[in-house]
Amino acid sequence: MVRILILGGTGETGSWFARYFREKGWEVAVWGPSGRVEVAERLGVHYAHDMMAEVERSDVLLISVPIEKTVDVIRQVAPRMRPGSLIMDVTSVKSGPVRAMKAYAPEGVEVLGTHPMFGPTMPSLSGQTVILTPVEKKTGVWLERIRSLFEADGAKIEILQAEEHDEIMAVVQALTHFAYISIGAALKALDFDVQRSQRFMSPVYEIMIDFVGRILDQSPDLYASIQMNPKAALARQAFVAESMRLCEKADSGDTEGFKQTMREAALHYGGTHEALQRSDRVINARIRDKERDKKSGGDQDD
Repeated sequence: MVRILILGGTGETGSWFARYFREKGWEVAVWGPSGRVEVAERLGVHYAHDMMAEVERSDVLLISVPIEKTVDVIRQVAPRMRPGSLIMDVTSVKSGPVRAMKAYAPEGVEVLGTHPMFGPTMPSLSGQTVILTPVEKKTGVWLERIRSLFEADGAKIEILQAEEHDEIMAVVQALTHFAYISIGAALKALDFDVQRSQRFMSPVYEIMIDFVGRILDQSPDLYASIQMNPKAALARQAFVAESMRLCEKADSGDTEGFKQTMREAALHYGGTHEALQRSDRVINARIRDKERDKKSGGDQDD
């Protein structure tokens, strides 16, 4: 039986993995800085009162602490691991944690950066993407073991180097979140009545405003930490600069300049018509759901 210790296992993401590995028949222990033993009891796993002793006897050590604390935790615990074991993290930034695991893990301890591209509200791995960032000469048999385990549950596995991962996530996560949160902040600055606006919304606005609300409903600590991606600053600065340039064209009445910017962006994007078709399917499904709900409500009233 594989013995796994999850540091940060009393948090939402750590708890998700605690349940997952427990269901796989692994012996699971969790630890959290707040000492929430009741979470371990609720999960049906062991709470590691002696964290370092548990580190020394575990086959797998999974780091699931806030991004800003990850490197310090790795520095503290990795040297105590035994040969043949695996240290892995599940943070959304990879270059710093992977570098730390490589530096502090003793000879014979394997390293595997891991980034689950889903939140703890997802019920399973089915259809979800998990990015793995192996380290040359520090990742061996555990890579295939973890990969096979996740793939057997329907996950899509992508293999990336840590630096490339952070470059991609600077847009996929950091910029996307930044844009949605910026829209939410603009709505507040305008004192705009979001609830009232839903009476007049188009399907595109409805979907967009729901995604804004989805992001705003989640942990500010998590979303602020995602912006710590070392590659994210460039993405944010490009977004703000291009927004200002487009704003200047609109404010000055430069409609030709505005249209040219849009044309150039579309050319770079590529596949805009396919994107239109995919989004049409999403919109039509949303409309069908609303019509079904309305009909169901009407039937109940009868």
